[in-house]
Amino acid sequence: MSAQADDPKVTVANTFIDVHTGPGRGYPVFYIIEKDEEITLEKRRTDWIKVTTRRGKSGWIHIDNLAHTQDASGQVPDIAAATQDDYLERRWEIGFATGDFDGADALSLNAGFRFTEHLTADLRLSQNTGQFSDSQILSVGLMHQPFPEWRVSPYFRLGTGQIRIEPSATLVEAEDREDNLFQTSLGTYVYLTRRFFLRLDATQHQILTSRDTNEEVIEWQIGFNVYF
Repeated sequence: MSAQADDPKVTVANTFIDVHTGPGRGYPVFYIIEKDEEITLEKRRTDWIKVTTRRGKSGWIHIDNLAHTQDASGQVPDIAAATQDDYLERRWEIGFATGDFDGADALSLNAGFRFTEHLTADLRLSQNTGQFSDSQILSVGLMHQPFPEWRVSPYFRLGTGQIRIEPSATLVEAEDREDNLFQTSLGTYVYLTRRFFLRLDATQHQILTSRDTNEEVIEWQIGFNVYF
């Protein structure tokens, strides 16, 4: 993306600024902007600004570095903090949640990749600790979020995976079980601030057992997700 004539320009006032190859500190620094050098601000991704120098160098600087620059009027540019609109540009998210799995204490970790505006593929790992048995669930799913721009944004998820159940009975020795399962979830994201979302989730687990009847378990969870 080349700089446009109407893109804002600022001048480095009193320091040197590192320019990264990508929007994150994990990307290498390939150029140093010197004092009194003018740069063009092209676009923003969360806390990173894509810039182009007069010498044609194009890369990313952290938004905090703009405090060391001045616009044409000699003022520090006013850049708003990251907002919910930045959420629409994110691709990856990670989070954790806790809740109730049919009377057992539930704790889960999740990671997702958003490949369209409305669809996210995710991976979930859950540990459930109960009085009579413990269980672990590993599942993959596809989430549909019809209104991602809403502050309170509902979603629907379908998933499949495997559950491992470890009975804790002491009087009668019981065997561990491994069964396949299907998941149907209804939930919502609640935008909090910057990159953080509250997530509320209700999931119905259809456990395909080797017995005459399958099992249905309802799980309730609340957690936090961060996107990047």
